[in-house]
Amino acid sequence: MTPILDMLFALPVLALAGWGLWRAARGYWRFRGRRVVACPESAQFAAVDFAVWRIAATAAFRRPALVLRDCSRWQQGVLCGEACVKRIAEAPDACRVTTIVSEWYRDKTCACCGRPLGQAAHFGRHPCLMSPDLHIVEWKAIQAEDIPQVLSTHAPVCWTCLVAETHTS
Repeated sequence: MTPILDMLFALPVLALAGWGLWRAARGYWRFRGRRVVACPESAQFAAVDFAVWRIAATAAFRRPALVLRDCSRWQQGVLCGEACVKRIAEAPDACRVTTIVSEWYRDKTCACCGRPLGQAAHFGRHPCLMSPDLHIVEWKAIQAEDIPQVLSTHAPVCWTCLVAETHTS
């Protein structure tokens, strides 16, 4: 009789643990990655990262504790009340750097060859940018907090044109 009682006790415990793990993983994946947001205090763009392991740990069985791990404004010596967290929580994917860049590249063509770019790849052969002075720039050279300004002044360039340009220079 005890194996049956053990199983009756273990099933709800395992189900609750599985549910908690699912919520923790969902919190981690939802809030990981760098985001760009207009700082409510300065109205300047800032790049922020969440403390995703803390989010995962707290999301298991309650509302996740959204705490910033890093902010580009902190590196300038500016401390804040993290008012941007509420704004990010309302639409966590909209301000993610990868989302901003992908949406910008959609329906654009390469400034060099005219080939349609489609959605930007985030690994491997990703599109690049052409500055107003006609220099091709890779994304790794751009600070996240500068992305909104860069997208308003630069033109999209495909990976093939980047490779062709770097081999002819």
